[in-house]
Amino acid sequence: MSRVVPKAPIESAPQPVGLGPSLSILVVNWNGATLLPVCLDSLYQHATGCEIIVVDNASTDDSLDILKKRSWVKLVRAPKNLGFAGGNNLGLEESCGNYVLLLNNDTKVTPGLLESLCEYLDSNPQVGAVQGKMVLPRYDNSLDVCGSFFTALGLPYHYGYFKPDGAKYQRSYPVFSGKGACLMFRRELIEKIGGFLFDEDFFCYYEESDFCHRVWLAGYEVHFVPSPPIQHLMGATGDRLLKQDLVQRYYLRNMMFSLLGNLSFASALRIMPVFFGILIFRMVIFLLTFRWAAFGAHWGAFTYNLRHWKRIKARRELIGRIRKKTDREIFAKILRTPRLDYFIKTFKGRIGDYVDEEL
Repeated sequence: MSRVVPKAPIESAPQPVGLGPSLSILVVNWNGATLLPVCLDSLYQHATGCEIIVVDNASTDDSLDILKKRSWVKLVRAPKNLGFAGGNNLGLEESCGNYVLLLNNDTKVTPGLLESLCEYLDSNPQVGAVQGKMVLPRYDNSLDVCGSFFTALGLPYHYGYFKPDGAKYQRSYPVFSGKGACLMFRRELIEKIGGFLFDEDFFCYYEESDFCHRVWLAGYEVHFVPSPPIQHLMGATGDRLLKQDLVQRYYLRNMMFSLLGNLSFASALRIMPVFFGILIFRMVIFLLTFRWAAFGAHWGAFTYNLRHWKRIKARRELIGRIRKKTDREIFAKILRTPRLDYFIKTFKGRIGDYVDEEL
């Protein structure tokens, strides 16, 4: 399979080193001119032999000028802002690697990352997707999410989030979902999980969890890999793209759609009443405390899915065709419900204070 080899970069970029596997790297950009140079130059240094594709989501800043100076990058220009979901779908169509890495434009790749993820997939044929380790320089180099688990409440358990690195996070393990900021998968998966990477109606938020859920349903696994950690300036693009209430609305509506569409009838009957009950309880709290934006985000998630019940029905039919594992088999590996104080601290914005248990 052909691969694009980067040409010489701009002036003082470092000399590259070799990388063996056939790998395509997709970076979606929207007005990220201040972020791109660090991300791309780190890729030039550590991703030689890989196909590097940047999808520009109709940026209006200096992003295109920066990209044109790096002729070794394959530029794909979107006609409008397609979000993280649509942008990566567009980039995937233009890629050719056996493995595909989704990478945020606010990351800095470190030596050994790509090799460790590729080698893990090479050595574990049952694994379809892997997430690498990330640290958050804006938050004292605490950990980004080290994979997310499914819980009996339907809400995700973000393992390792805002914690100092330690032995708990220095081993590989199955997770329900990896984070799309650094997520590598086998190209062959796409046909087996419904013929698409992300649901474009999601735009952004929870699209990678929906993808990973389908990976599990199709008979593969998703793992966290303790790779050499990359830097992630978390939220550097999203903070500019959407207000916080819209972030919450997109996340909740997409998560609700995914759960309603992907869970078996028995699982949905058991989990969704609890999930809905929690959201309704939160809505009451927001009403009583006059937090109208937060209330509107939750209400919008409900009304969106009511309006799109036909899409949910079509998704359930799709899952029926691709399903290779029962929910019971999947939950045996990725269902892990944390203590109650995890959800309390998450609600209060203090998730970093929660102490993760050993897996």
